[in-house]
Amino acid sequence: MEIQTTESTGRQVLGLQNAPFLKTSMSTRIIMLIVLLSLVPAVLVQIYFFGMGIVVQFVICALTSIIMESIVAFLRKRSILHTLSDFSYLVTALLLAFTLPQLLPWYYTVIATSFAIIVVKSVFGGLGNNIFNPAMAGFIFVVISCPQVMTNTFIIPNEGAFNVANLRNVTQVIFNGQNPEILRAQVLRYDKYQYQKTNSKVSQDKSNINVDSFTGATYLEKIKSFRKSGNLHEVSGHSFLDNEYLAYLALAVAYSLGGLILCIFKIIIKRMVITFFLAFAGIQYVMHLWYPGVFMNVTDGLLFGGTMLGAFYIITDPVTNAGTSKGRIYFAVLVAFLIVMIRGYGSYSDAVAFAVMLANGCAPLIDKLTSRRSYGVNFSKEELHHE
Repeated sequence: MEIQTTESTGRQVLGLQNAPFLKTSMSTRIIMLIVLLSLVPAVLVQIYFFGMGIVVQFVICALTSIIMESIVAFLRKRSILHTLSDFSYLVTALLLAFTLPQLLPWYYTVIATSFAIIVVKSVFGGLGNNIFNPAMAGFIFVVISCPQVMTNTFIIPNEGAFNVANLRNVTQVIFNGQNPEILRAQVLRYDKYQYQKTNSKVSQDKSNINVDSFTGATYLEKIKSFRKSGNLHEVSGHSFLDNEYLAYLALAVAYSLGGLILCIFKIIIKRMVITFFLAFAGIQYVMHLWYPGVFMNVTDGLLFGGTMLGAFYIITDPVTNAGTSKGRIYFAVLVAFLIVMIRGYGSYSDAVAFAVMLANGCAPLIDKLTSRRSYGVNFSKEELHHE
């Protein structure tokens, strides 16, 4: 509390703090640290199946976000140390690192992070005032601007991929501009039972690289042509215990474990997460039943793409989701509906970021429609007499 005085009077100016307001003794800094620690299992899974790309991308995102936050604080004449003390920018950086391709050139990552911190977060007033989720907005900004680069720099998961996509090889692609197709193909061909250390070096010889039309794309990108032609039901089945698809199952388990940690510390609202899963499973099941050539089954819809990450870490963002109890339920249902619909009929493969952004824009309206009426306002005379 700050006391301001004049010659004749003394006036108290209560300290004002931006949202989110949580009924907990934990500070924003502690909450952000718990969120970061809860994502450690998912980071380890990413490293094992996709290589060290996520580590490099996170470092780039983190350093860029620190610089951007410092610049904004300086321009607004605020304490840089105080601005950086809440660690919210690190959560944004890690979430963005999960969504960006593992081999994305560094300057694209810097652009995405700068857009997320400056345009989406800081322009609206900083933490607690931003309308849209910064990480999702940064991802969308790059994927719309450079769709081909985003598609060609993903790694197809493989067990023990970190042996091939190690720190040295990944940095050669991200910073030195080496062809990502070579490293992607080597990860795809990698056999952990027959691996030799000499094979880890990225060769510039393309003669032995046999990259089919599916290589370098996520599963959702693979099935895009089938989905748009209404022939998705013709795609052969798969098991999530197979090598390539085991990564998605492991990631789902890791995200669920992290979400459980957040629920234990009461950082996210369990009711909202449960509502999202029920709504998503129900809508996905019905649409797959009616239009199997366009919509995936429930299991694929949950495990592929960013559905699990979105359920625990994106839609539960207290700043950008709805503010009322009922509104959060409607918000979760809306996101689930949009993910299913955009994946079925949209031009982009994964729809989580787009669905979240659209729902973020609807959050103020949802709050307005679900807010409790003030006593005596818009009540009929009979209702007032009954009261």
